[in-house]
Amino acid sequence: MSCPDAFNCLNVEAKDDETYISSCCVMPSWKVENIDFINDENFKRIREQWNNGEWPDECSYCKTVEDRGDRSRRHGSIEWEERNINDGVDYTDKILKIDYWTGNNCNLRCAICGPRFSIAWQKELGIEKQKRVTQTNKFWKTIDVDEVRWVHFNGGEPMLVDEHWELLKKIKNKENVVLNYNTNASVLPKPELVDLWSQFKLVSLDFSIDDIGKRFEYQRYPAKWEKIVENLFWFREQMPVNVMFGVNSALGILNYNNYPHLKNWFNENFSTNRVTDPVRLVWQSTDGILSKDVKDKRKVVEYLNRLDKRRGSNWRETFPELIDFLYN
Repeated sequence: MSCPDAFNCLNVEAKDDETYISSCCVMPSWKVENIDFINDENFKRIREQWNNGEWPDECSYCKTVEDRGDRSRRHGSIEWEERNINDGVDYTDKILKIDYWTGNNCNLRCAICGPRFSIAWQKELGIEKQKRVTQTNKFWKTIDVDEVRWVHFNGGEPMLVDEHWELLKKIKNKENVVLNYNTNASVLPKPELVDLWSQFKLVSLDFSIDDIGKRFEYQRYPAKWEKIVENLFWFREQMPVNVMFGVNSALGILNYNNYPHLKNWFNENFSTNRVTDPVRLVWQSTDGILSKDVKDKRKVVEYLNRLDKRRGSNWRETFPELIDFLYN
């Protein structure tokens, strides 16, 4: 039992102008002065524990996911290594994968998110302007990317952050590298970025879409469903042939039972890219107050009521099936 990401993946985040690292984007990160992928004490301990067949405390998220029978990040990492690292080369202590948090610049205020990952959320909550900081990740200046095979961009909204283009330019072996983006589909990429994408082996755009119609608009506020659909069709017609699409849905109390309708919509309207590569639909469970495993119904109602008060929305009209469940 082990996890390849502990040995060959680097997750980097920027918080309050400080650098934080870990082995993947679902692992809690820790602050560092400099990025030392080989000798960082936490990395060394985590790798030693995996070598001894032990689950490190930092990997509790994947353990919880696997204990409930769901697919974890670790499962996906094992499959990726089996598919891609089979050339007999020793990649010990080499950075093969990067999880790149582009920062908190985001135009949406998703119900499952909050101020840490979205500057728009900070504005809605009335955080004073002088205390609102748009974080940008510039770690790419300090690390060796010569062996990199896969880079994952999340945010925030990566399409709003031109800074990450510099990492793409720095990568020399572009024809051997796969890029993966989590994007909310409300922001179209600039032509310069699309041109960069065309130089890579493969680009996978995973759209963060959890529902359809008004239900989508409540959960991914203030995005408009009709505009998202228009953008999806634009992506399909305008992207280079090396760009593939996926849909990554976060399922919780607001949308778990409606997921079949979302799958049907994509199967009928957006099932392939321009060259008929299939659109991959995957989902993960929402954590926190909107989890499908509701622990305190009263807190869910209070949270949704606060959203409605600030936004002029009405969860009871959008999700009428939840009224009896949350009040009984």
